[in-house]
Amino acid sequence: MSAQIQESGWLGRIREREAGELEKKVREGSLLFRPHFDRLNPNVYYICFRDIDEHKNERPIRFFLATSVFIILGWNGVTPEHLTEWAQCGTLTTPLDLACALGLRVLRHHQQQLEMIEDQMDLVEEKILLAPLTWQLKQIILLHRKILVIKRSLNAHQSVFDRFKNIQKSQYGDLQEELFNQMTQVTLSVHQTHEMIESLREAYQAAVDNRANDIMKVLTLVATIILPITLLTGFFGMNFEFMPAIDQRHGIVIFYGLSALIFLIVMIYFWKKKWLK
Repeated sequence: MSAQIQESGWLGRIREREAGELEKKVREGSLLFRPHFDRLNPNVYYICFRDIDEHKNERPIRFFLATSVFIILGWNGVTPEHLTEWAQCGTLTTPLDLACALGLRVLRHHQQQLEMIEDQMDLVEEKILLAPLTWQLKQIILLHRKILVIKRSLNAHQSVFDRFKNIQKSQYGDLQEELFNQMTQVTLSVHQTHEMIESLREAYQAAVDNRANDIMKVLTLVATIILPITLLTGFFGMNFEFMPAIDQRHGIVIFYGLSALIFLIVMIYFWKKKWLK
């Protein structure tokens, strides 16, 4: 098996490609380790999964797969205890079953990331309902970026899992069926979460618009109340010799009295129209 891989020349090209993935500058929102499926010869395959550890770091699970041989390149979080547990369950009968078990493990970790994103969405939504702030929009954009990364990862894994169907007979085992069913469920969940993030962004924009409308409402009410008083002030400020109350001792009292009366009339009118709520 090892000699076949060495002689095929694929191992050198695989090492060069993996080294290039590690050395290149990763763009924001891109995948550091992209899942892929390479057929080295009619019976030997090289497969890479993109896993996420408990610290939210990407780590690859690389292995060679043949009809009766499975060679994993580094444990990458897969411990011998995991393999022993799976073997004792009686579900691992072929190397392809082990590949499916690793695929299920990767999908479970993706599902956990989705659940964490949904929990963060609940917190942001609660804060938005109380008061929309700028940091909430930044958090929504960050969640949107995270969900896009998970979608890209799932799409890449989907293409890898689909090629499992060509390795053995079309009558799939239990693990293969479970892998495809789990892939469908996680894909559906990620699409739903993506739509929820879009709805959350719309809710934030609606909350911001409502807040702006409330501010404009207050400013409009204040301007409407002050307008009659401004007209009254402008009237008494005109430079005419004969004006009402201009020569009276209590003219200023009359002016402020009229202003207060206008203010009360306008407020009562707004209150009856229920514009102050």
